[in-house]
Amino acid sequence: MKTKYEITETKATPFGGLYVLSEFLHQIKFHKLFNDTFGMFRKVRKYHPAQNMQMMMASIVAGGERLYDIERFETDPVIPDLFQNGAIPKDTTLRDDFMHIGQKDTERQELLFKLNELFFRTRHLTEITLDVDTTALPVDGHQECAEKGYCPTEPGSRCFQSLSAICDQTETTVAEQTLPGNSKLDAQEAIDFCKMIITRLGPHLKEITFRFDAGFYSDDLLEYLESCDNIFYLIKKPRHEWLQDKVTRLEYKSYYRSSRDYATFAYGEGQDGQFRYYSVERSKKAPGTQLELFGQDEYIYSVVVSNRKQMPHLIFRNYNKRGRDEKHIEELKNQYALGKMVSGNFSVTKALCWLSYVTFTIMSMLRRVAFRRNMFKYRLRRLRFILFTAVAYVTNHARNKIFHIALPRITPGRLKLIMARIWAY
Repeated sequence: MKTKYEITETKATPFGGLYVLSEFLHQIKFHKLFNDTFGMFRKVRKYHPAQNMQMMMASIVAGGERLYDIERFETDPVIPDLFQNGAIPKDTTLRDDFMHIGQKDTERQELLFKLNELFFRTRHLTEITLDVDTTALPVDGHQECAEKGYCPTEPGSRCFQSLSAICDQTETTVAEQTLPGNSKLDAQEAIDFCKMIITRLGPHLKEITFRFDAGFYSDDLLEYLESCDNIFYLIKKPRHEWLQDKVTRLEYKSYYRSSRDYATFAYGEGQDGQFRYYSVERSKKAPGTQLELFGQDEYIYSVVVSNRKQMPHLIFRNYNKRGRDEKHIEELKNQYALGKMVSGNFSVTKALCWLSYVTFTIMSMLRRVAFRRNMFKYRLRRLRFILFTAVAYVTNHARNKIFHIALPRITPGRLKLIMARIWAY
């Protein structure tokens, strides 16, 4: 039996769940934030840079990993209306915008500061903890400034270096920089990065705590942080010969029947005679562990330095939360296209990496504003499956456009609550 199919034109999209993102961007006035930050910015034909940035964020959220993945929306009759763009720009148009944005380092950073300040105010945050870290972004080919440097995942490969500070309380990116692959962050560059954050956010917050790994350790950095009011730090101490001998002579104590022992000592070597507190954690080596050449005993030692006087086990409990930052970086690389959208022009690459962090920040804000219960803990991959890739279509009724969205994986009632929280933000 033959069946006759009739093809009709319908304004439908497989990315209907992006309606949630578009409404949130509209609610936080992202277009105005962008214009206020970057000023009178060039406009190519009918495409405004702020709208193009929103379209690229939508592409990343929908799973795009390359600049040309924006082409997926070209035949979509709904997405341009959702993001008030009218039409989908070509990747060449986007590249022109990113080239100019990549040359405005101060403005890119200022937009991140504004997003975070807005969110800190609405969450009534007065104390924040920032995890500062660098990560290598390996790339193929001969992109500008993609040099052979320190790349743990692919030793000897060309890469970029990404330096970021992520707020532990909100999971938003406060500051970021993209550097050439052979960059080795020295003490002064680390100080400048922290100073930029403290100068901008310090006056509005009661307390800022920085957490660093051992690669950032330097007396110059610690002395600068100690000279600032209400600034605290937790930093892993590198292995030094005097320290290896010192930790074996301390008196250790276990807390709450823990299998690990703790000790603490202090030196008055900080800024203006302040003390630096050394918290030491030791744990027994596993049976059969190969002994080190200069290993003193059967223990493994770890030392964290801080300018805050606190019980050593609490210091380590706080410092170990820094592991969340590693998960954020992993998600940024795998789900937010960090280091995957690159270009032969280094300015374009810097802007693309910046957009990955901006999208991550917007999604973290959306998660805390609109989601509750089990959806709050979902990462982007899961949200993409249950929310953002949903079929939707637009109809006209009484001169009004009505957006119909089919959500087989969450109930309509839950979507209404999500939208109500967004509109009330």
